[in-house]
Amino acid sequence: MREKSDRIEDILPTELTSGAILRSGEYAWEPSTFPTALQQAPNLGYACLGGQFWFLLPANSTDKSEEEAWLVFARRSCDEVLVAFKALVEKTDFDEEMCKFKTLEKPFRLMFNAYFVTERQFYSLGLHTIKSINEEIKRR
Repeated sequence: MREKSDRIEDILPTELTSGAILRSGEYAWEPSTFPTALQQAPNLGYACLGGQFWFLLPANSTDKSEEEAWLVFARRSCDEVLVAFKALVEKTDFDEEMCKFKTLEKPFRLMFNAYFVTERQFYSLGLHTIKSINEEIKRR
């Protein structure tokens, strides 16, 4: 059995991980670098199932339809997450949100936790719809 690795390049391509950190198998990007990862993902064969700011503000794509081609879904999912991501960045007062978390100490880095998958991973995980991963995220 392969040991769990926290080396970013062992799990996602380096083209996607610029500006990201990996903690406990989950990626999080600096808000300024995340849009670049979304732009590059479809060309590398990845879709973005969504994600959250580590304040748990969701920015998810809609479900993949049965007849939707993978590349169409990959591009659409990244476009939808980018729109939701930008809307959250524009409308959220993160300083105010941080004040709600009294246990956080400075320096605190705001990060965006996102889920990228290849077509093979998508189907091997049984994630035939985005709904199933959204439900899994809510259970955590």
